[in-house]
Amino acid sequence: MTASLFPTSPIGRSSMPTASRKPVRRSEGVFRNLGVLEPQIFGARIAEFLRTIHPQKTAACIEADTQISFKTVEKWLSGTSSPSGNTYHRLIEVYGPELFVFVNPDASPASLQEAARICRQARLERQAATIRQQLAEIWGGR
Repeated sequence: MTASLFPTSPIGRSSMPTASRKPVRRSEGVFRNLGVLEPQIFGARIAEFLRTIHPQKTAACIEADTQISFKTVEKWLSGTSSPSGNTYHRLIEVYGPELFVFVNPDASPASLQEAARICRQARLERQAATIRQQLAEIWGGR
C-alpha cells in the first residue's frame, strides 16, 4: 500500500477518497442550478396549482379537463405521487404556460412568464364574467 491511498484531510471534512483525489460534487446542487425540482416539491406545486384552478371538486374537474383518471389526480393532491412526464405534458397542454411558470418560476424565461400572466388574466376575466352573470340573475337584471 502506498501513502497516497490514505486520506490526508481530517475525518469528516471529505466524504470518501476517490481515485483522482478530487472531491465529488453533490448532485442536488447541480439539479437546483438547472432548475430541476425535487419530486416532492414538483408534486406539491402541481397540486397547489390544480387546487387554485379548481378549488371545489378538484380531482373531478381535472379529470374532466384532461382525461387523466380521478384516482391518479387524487394521489397527486394527497401527495402520495406526482405526475409522470407524459401526464405533466398533458397538464401543460390543457393549462398552458400558467402551469409551467407556477411549478417552476425560476426556470421560466421572461417571455413564458408574460404568456402565463396573459393566460391567468384571461382566466380571471372569464371567472369575473361568470360571477357578474350570476349576480345579474340574482338581482333580476337591475
